[in-house]
Amino acid sequence: MTLVFKTNSGSLIQAQVQTQDVVNTWSAAQAIYGWMGGLEGAKFLLSQIPNPLGPRIKELKLDQSLRLLPFRGHVLTSGGHLIAESYDSKESFGDDIRTQLIGTTICALSHECESLTAARLFCRFLMPYLFGESSSVTYALQSQVIEKSNLQKVVNEGASRGLPRIFLDTIREEELPEANQGWRYVRSNRSNSDDDEFFGETTMIAGLLKWIAKDGAQEYRTRSGCVARVAACLKAVGFRISSIQIYSGYGPLPSCNGPKTLTLVLGGSIETDNMMQELPQLPDTPRILHYQFNTMGAMLLSALGNAPNLHPEILQEDFEHVFEYIEEQLSITFVHGDPIPEARYLWKHVDKPPKAVAMSLASIHFSECAEFVAPCYDRIANEQYLDRVRGKSKKLTNSKAKWKELARFRAITASIVISIVSRFAPTSFKHVHHATTLDISSSDWLSMMCKVVDRVGSSDPSIKLYEAVVALAIVHAAYEPPLDKDIQQLHKSIVAWRNGIFGVVPALLLDMNVLEEGLPLVCIDYFWANVSVLEDGSILSAHVADVEHHFLDMESTDSNLSSLQRLDEPRVGDPECSAPDLPVYLSLSTPMDDGDPHLCFTAWLRGTIAGTVGILEVLKTLLASRVEPARCPGHDKAAQVVNVKTSTWSADLYSKPRTKDFPIFLPVSEDNCWALFLAGQTCNFKGRVVYRCVACAVENFQSTYTLHSGSDPAAVFIGLL
Repeated sequence: MTLVFKTNSGSLIQAQVQTQDVVNTWSAAQAIYGWMGGLEGAKFLLSQIPNPLGPRIKELKLDQSLRLLPFRGHVLTSGGHLIAESYDSKESFGDDIRTQLIGTTICALSHECESLTAARLFCRFLMPYLFGESSSVTYALQSQVIEKSNLQKVVNEGASRGLPRIFLDTIREEELPEANQGWRYVRSNRSNSDDDEFFGETTMIAGLLKWIAKDGAQEYRTRSGCVARVAACLKAVGFRISSIQIYSGYGPLPSCNGPKTLTLVLGGSIETDNMMQELPQLPDTPRILHYQFNTMGAMLLSALGNAPNLHPEILQEDFEHVFEYIEEQLSITFVHGDPIPEARYLWKHVDKPPKAVAMSLASIHFSECAEFVAPCYDRIANEQYLDRVRGKSKKLTNSKAKWKELARFRAITASIVISIVSRFAPTSFKHVHHATTLDISSSDWLSMMCKVVDRVGSSDPSIKLYEAVVALAIVHAAYEPPLDKDIQQLHKSIVAWRNGIFGVVPALLLDMNVLEEGLPLVCIDYFWANVSVLEDGSILSAHVADVEHHFLDMESTDSNLSSLQRLDEPRVGDPECSAPDLPVYLSLSTPMDDGDPHLCFTAWLRGTIAGTVGILEVLKTLLASRVEPARCPGHDKAAQVVNVKTSTWSADLYSKPRTKDFPIFLPVSEDNCWALFLAGQTCNFKGRVVYRCVACAVENFQSTYTLHSGSDPAAVFIGLL
């Protein structure tokens, strides 16, 4: 693979990439949950089948129409946010038409289903059709396709080649509804079926695949918007679906426009989804719901399942009312925390008490913060809603229930959860695409998530950084948390997330900039290429062994010497604010001595490694660095420090200079790479970043800690000014 690196604006000339970033991107691609090699085993097995293409691939002209795209991934470097491209379309998904068909089809199905369901549907309904009836080879092929790491690589490769964006664009161009408005579960027509037997959408998608594999079947009608969107995705990658049309239920049915036409039926009583009637009912698994800020109403309607008499416009208005209120009233600040950074909530004081009915509605799911979120229920704050909500607890998918009030209440409650979680990524949430497995046809999802965000009203209104990342992953990156675990039980070193094109990233990783104002998280909707992830999509900070220290034997020196007289050796005096005397390059990587794919910064000096630091250690130091006042109030005298050049600090990889009597001062004027690296190295040395005034920073530090105590070494200040 040959990679071409560009800047985010598309410029080749200004793009500078180091060998380390290329190597790290390649390593991430080959990792167990990376984005290359997911179909190598399948490619070998297919070579054992005599027919090189399979009985149907050539007949359907899939070898000519299959849509293959080049690789395009985003690489986060200390030189800026770069885009890596490789014009290798023909090499995608194993460089074999059969594995390419497997890869693109699974990606199309997993746009609306979770990936394991997509793989199972493909293996059961399309694989025998495309590659021949079952044999020992095809059984082995199925196990290769469904194996978790292979499957994750396939989906990631699709994301790295832009398939999710193609699917979103195709669905929009086909003018398909983003929600299942007008959709209802299809009742079984079997003579021996129970009156209450209904087909879920997994079975309905299986019916679509059976129609694709059936000779001579011209038209297929469905009541599921999900099925229509899957058909659009399959059409986008090359399947011969000539047209997708919508029938409102009024007037004559539109005529078939081609040999394979899918019709989405939104009304009327005509028979639909007939291909699934003979199928066994398949278990419904989480659906992937795609949305943007202005399509929240449609997403919530889909998440409700079979909610009667509700329209996405109403739910959109409810959501915007909730979002605007929480955006105005709730602010979040990330702080140091001990031992994990955390986000602290601050609600604005509101003089007017909430309505009594709104307070009662809020108290159903929120025990700690009911008073704060009660105004979000103002639009439904009446006794009818309260009575219906308190009196109903069954699933909305029961066709005999007409629970408009309960459905709307759940949608508003989900809006509150999503709006509070969005405050962790305040600058990006409104502007990117999102994916979620949200299901509010029952109260299970709400019970889990409300417990997390309810702490905004507790006596200790805070949430750990890893919980904030996971909460964003649930509403933005389609993470489906395990039912037997609370979010608080997940790994405490989680600092980021990636699932396909959807990611949650600390802002400082995007631009490698030392942020004075705090640490917001950022939601991204593009493929982050130079990072390794775990099976569930989580990205953990590496734990790097602490560096040791040795004491300097310092003698007081007159601080008024001219700059020409100053020595390169560490010396006591006024802070010497200057640029670092050595350039450093910082790359995102995994520790060389650790087999786990955890994330760290690696610093390079003169082509050799100067050290590695965990992302959490960097964040903790930055968050602990109390910001000096915007204008210095003035000081009687300058702070006395030991000035240490970066070359002296880095001379010993494993031991750093410290003193007992004076803080160390490391000048790195406006060099963000040095500041980030030193922030990580000094995390356990009481390290602090100085932005404007050393004396102010020392005073702020002294207000929290003693500068030095007994035999303990003094603090370390990193001079970014």
